Amino acid sequence: MKIVSVDDLPLDGKVIQVLRNRGIVSLNPVQSEAIEKGLLEGKRMLLTSPTGSGKTLIAELGMISHLLKGGKRAVYVTPLRALTAEKYSTFGDWETLGIKVGVTSGDYDAEDAFLSKYDLVVTTYEKLDSLWRHGPEWLLETDYFVLDELHYMNDGKRGPIVESVAVRAKRRKILALSATVSNGEAIAKWLNAELVNTNWRPVPLREGILINDRKITLSFSDGTTLTLKGSDGILSYTEKVVEEGGQVLIFRSSRKMAETTAKKVASLNLKLRRGEVDSLASRLEEVEDAGSEEKNTLLELIKKGVAFHHAGLSKGLRDLIEEGFRKRIIKVITATPTLAAGVNLPARSVIIGDIHRFNRRILGFQEEISVMEYKQMSGRAGRPGYDSEGEAVIVVRNRREAERIARKYIFSPPEPLESKLGNESAFYSFLLGLFAEKGSSEERVRNLVYEAFLDRNVTESYLEQGFSWLKENEFLTNDYKLTVFGRRVADIYINPFSAKIIKDVLTSSQSEDCDIPYLHMLAMTPDGPIANVSKQEEDDLVYVSPCPTFIEEPDDEDELYEYLSALKIALIVHDWVEETEEDAILSKYNIGSGDLRSIVETMDWLTYSGYQVAKALKLESHAEILHKLNRRVYDGVKEELLDLIRVPGIGRKRGRLLYQNGLTKPEDLLMNQEKVKSILGEKLGEKVVKEAARVVGGVL
Repeated sequence: MKIVSVDDLPLDGKVIQVLRNRGIVSLNPVQSEAIEKGLLEGKRMLLTSPTGSGKTLIAELGMISHLLKGGKRAVYVTPLRALTAEKYSTFGDWETLGIKVGVTSGDYDAEDAFLSKYDLVVTTYEKLDSLWRHGPEWLLETDYFVLDELHYMNDGKRGPIVESVAVRAKRRKILALSATVSNGEAIAKWLNAELVNTNWRPVPLREGILINDRKITLSFSDGTTLTLKGSDGILSYTEKVVEEGGQVLIFRSSRKMAETTAKKVASLNLKLRRGEVDSLASRLEEVEDAGSEEKNTLLELIKKGVAFHHAGLSKGLRDLIEEGFRKRIIKVITATPTLAAGVNLPARSVIIGDIHRFNRRILGFQEEISVMEYKQMSGRAGRPGYDSEGEAVIVVRNRREAERIARKYIFSPPEPLESKLGNESAFYSFLLGLFAEKGSSEERVRNLVYEAFLDRNVTESYLEQGFSWLKENEFLTNDYKLTVFGRRVADIYINPFSAKIIKDVLTSSQSEDCDIPYLHMLAMTPDGPIANVSKQEEDDLVYVSPCPTFIEEPDDEDELYEYLSALKIALIVHDWVEETEEDAILSKYNIGSGDLRSIVETMDWLTYSGYQVAKALKLESHAEILHKLNRRVYDGVKEELLDLIRVPGIGRKRGRLLYQNGLTKPEDLLMNQEKVKSILGEKLGEKVVKEAARVVGGVL
């Protein structure tokens, strides 16, 4: 394979210097091939290669080359906020060339006009999809798009959004990046791009099957075998790798299994750098956004060189665990598969402990993971600069399974990418978004819809159904213009089926003093968060609710589960806005601090959306209640604290403390500065008083 020296690149010397400052003196084979195929000349390209093969640098060179040649703006799109933050940090290197780098995610009801100042913008697919609906001038001027992790098209939830973004982006210059897929040629043709496909990895990967039977046997695809001592294959193999100086990522199918496995691994006597471990453990105790119980559990594990990692943990805890692993202080992480799709966290060895996962849509049903999911997890094996090769092993319970599992996952290509727009919810939302764009017309929407990857026959059937549904439910007028209601729904970026539920419920219900009916209604929408409901909770939830819901309890078993899940979400948020202590909420509902923050963020958006829908429909009494509820949700406060928490630095705890001491509004903080300092401390009190002055000045 051809290797290109950075000195031979036809780029400005300052670009070469940025690369050299990173320690890059030559491009790897994947990057070299992209250069050869015309990356720096602005060639439209779909690049597919394994995890860790240097695709981000290819994107950087493509964007920087475009901008230095007079391009207006480049937008880099990722499927996850964590990746957006990671890429934004990486791209900061280019500001030495005078290229301004900006970032945006969340807050879907905004056009982010401030981004017109930036040359390179990093964002998520959801945010970019919402921005196109608002049509800011800076986005309409953008002439280069990088679509990262394009294989997320196969994701049931994010796939429709990735595809709808690609439909618009492929009308400009485009660089799409993906893990290897089996239908790359078809995707490249759809994008009108050249396919650059390679299986090169910076660290060679050895894949195998670990048979955890009476005798623990590890068989690799290259024909080598290994017999391990002990009764638990995961523990035996983990101990072997760590003793050899490696780190291990163990993927389990559920949070509970990840935590249980971490506790088992902690029983091993791993070789650790004690001073660094103790320092990391002391920092964990200082993490503010986590529950006491999860911190105590992780503290004991980290002292043993082990941690678990899943979405139930707070961001502060996840960040600390990832840092400890990157610095090789933590030797083993047990995680749910979400980690494989998130931040860059390689290890010497990856163990896939389960090939089955629980399907939440079909109760009690387990299904095998996709080949693509396996490739994503196994792709984390091998740390560049540390390992000569990486190892990925799948655990099976008996020898009968081994051959079939190896054939399916190790020796087969990943699944082809398919359109996920083929359902009413996704397709109608896609349609509404297209109608919301500037210069929209029936003809333009029809043309754009046929540029999706969805089968043409399916598109034709859904298109007319979608037009009829949007008209019948008052999103569109008969001459294909958005109604006031339709415009508002498109702007706030909720699913039209969610908006329909809110509209139908509110127009047929009297306003209520209790917040439960509103929270439950919002959680029942397709955009609502989901909570696991135990058998015990199924019996208790309805009886502990302080008031009845707008929506009647259904008879159907699956619908009842969704109803109860939404009721659990409503009760969690109700306790939150009533200022129940966070630890008490986590314990009462058996959730993690990360779950609570995720629920609060989603319900903050949905209460805002509910308020906007009610306002658009002129349902004033409902709108007033939802507006007040929305103001309470983010900070988790009772109504009486709403005035105080307008001051930056005052949240639910400090606000309640000040209120109990007779300071109930920002003006009180200015009039009683010494009292504020005595309550909050000299330094923090002084800062809060300054912020209060700004708030009062702004109001007056």
